[in-house]
Parts: sequence; C-alpha cells; structure tokens
Amino acid sequence: HISGGGSCVRQSDFFGSKAVLNQGVGYSVIIGFGAFFAVFTSFLVWLEKRYVGSRHTSEWFNTAGRNVKTGLIASVIVSQWTWAATILQSSNVAWEYGVSGPFWYASGATIQVLLFGVMAIEIKRKAPYAHTVCEIVKARWGTAAHLVFLAFCFLTNIIVTAMLLLGGSAVVNALTGVNIYAASFLIPLGVIVYTLAGGLKATFLASYIHSVIVHVVLVIFVYLVYTASSELGSPSIIYKRLLEVANKSRICQEPLSHDGQSCGPVSGNYKGSYLTMLSSGGLVFGIINIVGNFGTVFVDNGYWVSAIAARPSSTHKGYLLGGLVWFAVPFSLATSLGLGALALDLPISASEASHGLVPPATAIALMGKGGSVLLLTMLFMAVTSAGSSELIAVSSLCTYDIYRTYINPDASGKQILKVSRGVVLAFGCFMGLFAVILNKAGVSLGWMYLAMGVFIGSAVLPIVFLLLWRKANAIGAILGTIIGCVLGIITWLSVASVEYGRVNLDTTGRNAPMLAGNLVSILTGGAVHAVCSLLWPQNYDWDTTKQITMVEKEKSELPAEEFKEEKLMRAKVWIVKWGVGFTLVIAILWPLLSLPAGQFSEGYFTFWAVIAIAWGTIGSAVIIALPLMESWETIQSVILGMFTNDRLMEKVEELNFKLHTIMVAMPEAERLYLLEKEKAKKKEASELEIHSVPA
Repeated sequence: HISGGGSCVRQSDFFGSKAVLNQGVGYSVIIGFGAFFAVFTSFLVWLEKRYVGSRHTSEWFNTAGRNVKTGLIASVIVSQWTWAATILQSSNVAWEYGVSGPFWYASGATIQVLLFGVMAIEIKRKAPYAHTVCEIVKARWGTAAHLVFLAFCFLTNIIVTAMLLLGGSAVVNALTGVNIYAASFLIPLGVIVYTLAGGLKATFLASYIHSVIVHVVLVIFVYLVYTASSELGSPSIIYKRLLEVANKSRICQEPLSHDGQSCGPVSGNYKGSYLTMLSSGGLVFGIINIVGNFGTVFVDNGYWVSAIAARPSSTHKGYLLGGLVWFAVPFSLATSLGLGALALDLPISASEASHGLVPPATAIALMGKGGSVLLLTMLFMAVTSAGSSELIAVSSLCTYDIYRTYINPDASGKQILKVSRGVVLAFGCFMGLFAVILNKAGVSLGWMYLAMGVFIGSAVLPIVFLLLWRKANAIGAILGTIIGCVLGIITWLSVASVEYGRVNLDTTGRNAPMLAGNLVSILTGGAVHAVCSLLWPQNYDWDTTKQITMVEKEKSELPAEEFKEEKLMRAKVWIVKWGVGFTLVIAILWPLLSLPAGQFSEGYFTFWAVIAIAWGTIGSAVIIALPLMESWETIQSVILGMFTNDRLMEKVEELNFKLHTIMVAMPEAERLYLLEKEKAKKKEASELEIHSVPA
C-alpha cells in the first residue's frame, strides 16, 4: 500500500487486526453447521433404523454393525485423516519450502494409511470381536501393558483433537474476528450432539457428507488457481512469479519486505528456488512428518475402530483407496493455495503461516469474501468430521477398556451405551477447555504437528508387533514405549538447548530438535521391544485375542465365509503387495526421479501441476460416487419406505421378523432357504442374459 509520504510500503502482515467477515458469519458457521449436521445425521440414522432395520445396541453404537463397505470406509479414512493441519499446515510448508512441501506432507502421511491396511486385516484374523486396540493388548500382554497403551492412546486422541481445535479456532478468529477462546469451546459442541445421537454410524454418514464438501471446495480452489483466476490462471504464470519471488536481486529490507516474510532465495533449497525437490528443509520436514504420522495412525484408536467396523472383504481395499484419495487433499490443495500465496507475493508473516493462515490469505486474495466463506466451510468440515471420530475413539476406550474391564465386567448393552454417551459429552467439553489453555499458552498448530511424534512415536512399533510378531513380549512393549518416549523428549529438548542456547516454544519448534526427538522416540521404542522379545520370546498363538467377546450376541448379517482364513490371507497378500508397492513409489521412487530435474523447467512444473489437478479431480469423483453406488440398494429401500404406506412397511417387517425367528430356531432350514435364494438369483441372472443377447 502507499504510505502517507507517497512511497510504496509493504504491509507487515496480511490479516492485520481487521477481519474479512463479520462475527455473525463466524458464529453462524460454528453453531449453525453444528446444529444442521446434528439434525441431518440423526435423521439419516433414524431412516436407516426405520426402513432398513438396524438395531441400535451398544455394539452398533461403537462398531456400526461391523458391516461397512469399501467406499464408505475409504470416505471415512479420508475425512478422518483430513485434519485442520491437512488444509492449513500443508500450505504453510509450501510457503516455506516450495514444491517439495506439499509433496512431503502428502506422501509422508499417506504411507501410514496404506500400511495400516495390513493391521486392519490382521485384526479380522486374530481378534474378530475386539472393540479397541487396547482390548487386544490386554488379552495378549496383560494389565500392566494395557494401562501403558491406554495412556498412549488417550494422549494421541488429546493431541489430535487439540490440533483440530487450534487450527479451527485460529482460522475462524482470523477470518471473522470471533473470540479465539469462544471458537475453541464452541467448535466441539455440534460434533458432540450428532455423535451422541447416532454413534459410529452417524460419524460415518457425517464423514461422507463432510468428505463431499471438502472435495468439492478442493476442486474449486485447484481450478481457480491454475485455470480460472485472472491474476494467476495458468501454470506458466505461477512458474514465472515463483522465479521472481525467489530472485537474488530482490530488495528484502524494510519497507519493501519485513522479517519473516517470503522474499529472496530460499535457504537450503537448490539455487534458492521454490521450484525444486532438492530442499534440505523439505526433506527434514518429510522425515518428521513420516515419524509423527505413524504415531497418529497406529496409536489412534480411531483407525482401529474404523477397521473393526469394516466388512472383512472391504477392509484392505477401503484403506488403500482412502490413502490414495487422501493424498490429493494436501498435495493438490497446497500446490495451488500454498504456491499461489508465493506467486501472488502476499505479505504473510511467519507467525501467520505457522498458525495456518496461508490458505485463507490466498483464498481472500483471489476470491474476496467468497473465498474466505468457502475456506471456512471446508475447514469446519475437516475439524468436525475428524473430531467426531476422535470422540468415538475415546468413548470406546473408556467404555470397553476402563468400564467393562475394570468397573463392571458384566455390563449390559444399555449400561455400555449410557457410558459411551457420557464419555462423548465429557471428552468434548474437556477438549474445549484444553484448546483454550493451549491458545492462551501461545502453542501453534505447526508446533503441535511437528511435536506429536516425539510424544507418541515410541508406541508405534510395539503396536505393530502386537498383531504381526509371535515373539513380541509384554515387558519389552512396556519398556520400549516408556523409554522411547522419555529419551525422545530428552533428546528434543537437549538439541534445542545445545543448538540455540535456550529452550522455548520457538527453539523447540525448529527442524533440528524436532527431527532428533521424533527419530529417537520411534526407533528406541522399536529397538528396546525387539531386543527384549528376542531374549525372552512369548511365542504367542493369538488364542486369547480370539476369545474377546461382543456385549450383545447379535446374529451377524455377514456370511461366515467373510471370516474364512484363506479369504483373509488372500486379502492380506493383496494389501501387502499394493500397500508396500504404493509406499515405495510415493515415498522413494517419485522423489528420486524428480531430483535430476534440479530447478524445474516451465514444462516440468506444468506437468507437476497437471498431476496435482488430475489427482485431485479423479480422487474427488471416486470418493463422492463410490459410497452412493455401493449403498444404492439401501438408499432405494429407504426411499421406497418413505413414499409407500408405513403400515405396509410394518407388515413386511413383522413378516421378516417371524421368518427370522423360525430360521434361527432351525439352522438346517436357514441353510436350505439361503441355497434356494442363491439358486433363484442365478436363474434370474441367466434369464436376463438370455433376454439381453440379440436375436
């Protein structure tokens, strides 16, 4: 802007003290969306209960009937893994390191989901009726290990929820001026309401709707930056602008630039350019990202809950598809909004960037108020859907691992349902308070994101060994997890002290201490456990984990062959092949192949941008369409039920119930009935084929 003296002066920050939207918009988004989703998802759950006949027991509340198909599981993975950080922090690293930032963010957090597919199949083989990962720990390693891992699982849920609320409240505050403490407390309220009403199934349905909205907004932003915008609008313009911003001849002093803004060559990048994968800062971030995210996938009970809820034949495909579609969210979004902020040369300060304000700055610069509303909506979807899965994760830990294990082992389904709902309410309120405290202490989203692996990384390898290694013993698991965590924290703080001479939020949040702490934590945890297990092997046969029981013994809708060992082994071979294959491609092969390019040419950058656009578009189309196609029969029966006579539905239900009762009483009759049904289907199919063949 032009100063009073007529000379050109650059703003010291982008947002200043004035919000783009008024507070009314902020409050209506937080409270309005929350209320809308509470009513809407509760209505969907009621429809399913009414017209599809789901029984709302405690098992159903916490496991969604263990019958969720591939598309919905993939969509849930995407929305569970799309945190505030996915939208905000990914663009911050694009703003810091250039093209390598979005790539390392996306690849460093996709591989865990792909590899977790192996664990998801193992849980079906070795603990088919478990409700939480800690139940399996107790069955295999006993009470002491159970309590240690319970503490780490809770810590993970608290860290993840804190990051969601920190990112959400910072953006709501910057865009609308809503008090940051009010935002921290109000955001969890809407999530609490719909999670209370419908449990895991409501969370899954809401997650699907959230996924749809996030992907629609993603596609709008990607096309806006690379094709439609009057200021940018093509990869070649962005390429030229990125070269200009990092030019050595730029004057990077007051009043034309301010400390902490992006100006001139990037330190640690090849030729100081934003257009290269040869970036030491980007690589260090990538390693920290990989370690930290192993913790937040493998130690977060939310992913185990989703694996338990999945139909055995859908589990592995759901995780692979979810991981690949999720890759597009940070990669495509940050390659557009993060690099867009640099290309537009916006006066974003380092503090604003670390609080996650790069995407809203670009959205406002390109679209004005409309952009900020879109981004606010997208962010709110991410925070609430990931938040609801954290609520269910904590609720199932408290009900099954504390209440049913230590307080009331003979708890009825009704009692468990009551406790589940009480925990959802209590944890939501606790997290609101905790987010207020963190905001008061000045903790930013970026700091929390880098530090998470130091705290929880040590539990990753012991949890992997839990289901994959017969020799893994309890004492090694306990020692590895605790020693790894303590040594990780000591290393992290020591490096900060030695490198920078002081220990505070600024120095502990820098790359060197974070890298050291993260690596020591995850590697020590695994090494201690492995050594103890080799010295005193357990030689376990998974007998006790298979004996974990359901609370209500419901007759499952799943055919018995879903749990057949050979079928599950085929699924395991499939996920190992594809999961490990894609991991090698996106974490090793892709970055190695992009190194010879050095500083990207215009053609190479255009190709890179086209990959981001295509991946974002195809991923969005798949995740929106697939769950609808898979659940088409259910949707049809609900619509039919809504528009035909309710009395008729009741009669049909009554008839179904009577038939079901007879079948249960006569297993042989049921087998014959199912055989006849199968024959009738085949006959119908063959008749259709005959009719469809032209004469």
